[in-house]
Amino acid sequence: MPSPNPALSRKEREFIAREELILKHARRLLLEKGFQAWNMDQLAEAVEYSKGTLYQHFSSKEDLVLGVATQSLRQRADLFEQAATFQGRTRERCRAIGFACCEFAMAHPDYFHTDMMLKSSSFIEKASQERREAHAFEGMRCWRAVSTIIIEAMALGDLPKDRVTAEQATFALVSVTVGSHIMGQEPNLKVFAGIKDQMQAVRLNQDLICDGLGWKPLLHEHDYRATDLRILKEIFPSASKWLKAA
Repeated sequence: MPSPNPALSRKEREFIAREELILKHARRLLLEKGFQAWNMDQLAEAVEYSKGTLYQHFSSKEDLVLGVATQSLRQRADLFEQAATFQGRTRERCRAIGFACCEFAMAHPDYFHTDMMLKSSSFIEKASQERREAHAFEGMRCWRAVSTIIIEAMALGDLPKDRVTAEQATFALVSVTVGSHIMGQEPNLKVFAGIKDQMQAVRLNQDLICDGLGWKPLLHEHDYRATDLRILKEIFPSASKWLKAA
């Protein structure tokens, strides 16, 4: 939770603190029960405020859940931007963002399934315009962290620019990554695909896409294990909890 802004009035600080409390308990209920199995009455009881107070902050249950998802997405964007500062060739920097995505998935294992629900028009239309814009902004930050590196890779000649556009390459990498996180959580699919380590499977799929795009150096041309160890040491030491030896 961010530190209170001393420039705000006491009433404004209390409003922000109350909203953070509501979001915290809504996240807990979402993780414990899913979307359908709880209601605003239960949340009001948990935070010890009236349901009317909840609606001073959120226009609907969908608006509230979108607020929870936006908090998570903001953390993901922060991790992506941190990863983008890694010093190395363009594909190594993109690999660092792959680390960031796995770090995020470990901290928010249910995010990607929730995000799929948010994409439905029946859900998103019930959220406020303000929440939708806030969510879109954080998504844009994630997209920009990847696309900026891809644009640079094309300019440097690391990534051929006569096959696809930078936007198409970004979309391919993002789609495979998100899809891999979602499918890697399905028990039957994990058995069918022989997946024993979900994060390793996600990162392999990212490598396959990068190789398919012709992003130099290709997987067999570079010691990416050494790159991983640098990322681990310099950017994400906590990744040692899930990173497996190549």
